[in-house]
Amino acid sequence: MSEPTFAEGPPVPLMVEGLIDATTLRQLFTDLATAASVTEVREKGDPRGYALPTGLTPAQARDRLLSGLTRAVQVRYRYDGHEWTDTILRIPPGYRVVRCRHDG
Repeated sequence: MSEPTFAEGPPVPLMVEGLIDATTLRQLFTDLATAASVTEVREKGDPRGYALPTGLTPAQARDRLLSGLTRAVQVRYRYDGHEWTDTILRIPPGYRVVRCRHDG
């Protein structure tokens, strides 16, 4: 998989996004727990603020998203030799996931 590039500057990280439901959100966190090495979880409670580092585990972040206690989380992890960030935002009717692969 190659990264998009511009004529000037470094490669742009590979990024994909999609909408998922609660069942798929649960599966995403199960997959992260079994196949990835999670390095950081950030929580975003304020629509105008930045996601802040937290002491949350991935399971706690999942539960806070599902219960509506938080607006969004970022999960940073290593998988398949790459570093990844999943940003997960709670929106009607489900969850928006933006996945970014960081190389370099």
